[in-house]
Amino acid sequence: MPGPRLKEYLGALYRKHGALIIIQSLLAVANTAANSFALIYLIGKGYDYIACSVFILISCAVPIFLLLFAAKTVVRNFSASMNTGLISIMLYYAGLMLLADVRLFGGWLVIVFPSMMYGIYIVTFWIPYNTLMMHITSVKARGATIGVYFLVWPLITAVGPLLGGLLITGISWDALFVFAIAMIAVDLFYMSGLRVLGKLRERMIIPELLQSVTSGILRKEKTSLDFAGVGSRLMYGLFVEGVIDGVFWIAIPIISFQFATTVSTLSQYLSLFALWGAIMTVALGYLSDRIKGRRLILMIGAVLCGASVVFSALSPSVDGYLLGMSLTYFFLAIIPAFLFTMLLDKLERYKKKGVLLRELLLNVGRTVGVLMTILLLLLDYELMTAVAITGVLTATIIAVK
Repeated sequence: MPGPRLKEYLGALYRKHGALIIIQSLLAVANTAANSFALIYLIGKGYDYIACSVFILISCAVPIFLLLFAAKTVVRNFSASMNTGLISIMLYYAGLMLLADVRLFGGWLVIVFPSMMYGIYIVTFWIPYNTLMMHITSVKARGATIGVYFLVWPLITAVGPLLGGLLITGISWDALFVFAIAMIAVDLFYMSGLRVLGKLRERMIIPELLQSVTSGILRKEKTSLDFAGVGSRLMYGLFVEGVIDGVFWIAIPIISFQFATTVSTLSQYLSLFALWGAIMTVALGYLSDRIKGRRLILMIGAVLCGASVVFSALSPSVDGYLLGMSLTYFFLAIIPAFLFTMLLDKLERYKKKGVLLRELLLNVGRTVGVLMTILLLLLDYELMTAVAITGVLTATIIAVK
């Protein structure tokens, strides 16, 4: 793309999506620096792998409850809901920092309270955020635009864990959590104090909705949790994506720490994996909008990702594990972006419904993935076994259409 055209494209992208990208970026800095090490922090405080898995289980189960019983409340006021999400994630980090040495209820308070706050954050922040993103994303450029949004997290993760590792080794764990809370406070001020969501709504969302109404495209917005129009195969793909999350959220930090042995080295491993995920995201989204081959690219990515996961799980050496996981995150970047895009293509008229259904299926899958991991641990299997099973499941996403 020639220089002037590229500058024009980036300028238009910033005017339309800049506010949401900044909100996500500030949150990503906090979470990738601090949350990458949450389980390692708990292990250092004497909690075993089962307790760490329960920690993740609660954070995945709470969103299911909220989606089943409070979905309409979440989507009624986006700004208030997103504020609640950011406050919840601040309480999450405060809970980790303040409750780890509190032995009330047998020390389980630090497992239960922060994970509940994280589950509330998942629903109250990401559902409104993703719905807003969809309202200002055109069908023609959806793949590329979603690619930009999905690029933010892995791109920042490529440096976030390094920053977190420096804070832990150079100062303390408390400094890490205080940094995360401070970054989210800045995000909260940017979003609410500067009224960027209100300005976005007035400038972009309302005009586009009015245009949709006058052209007859948009009717009454559906926000129910019925699965009509989604298709069983796409539902299965989103469920498996959730299973991958559930297993990886537990296994990857712990297994990587087993190989790394130090927080500093672990931060380098996590940043390496994220860097590979960031490399291909926008390019593939841009390509899929032009060749209309999202399903083909998704199939190829699922098979190669599954093979990479199994390779890393079976590798006995740190070099083999790092190679396998780097390839895993490289190909894994395809799956969430493309499944999300395919879902919204099917539910173009019902964006809120699509976002709600995606979050429900993801968290059901995450819960199943965590329960599978806990069962394997209770049966004295290694975490690598759960990772290997996940690799096989990942390859089955080729059935999605």
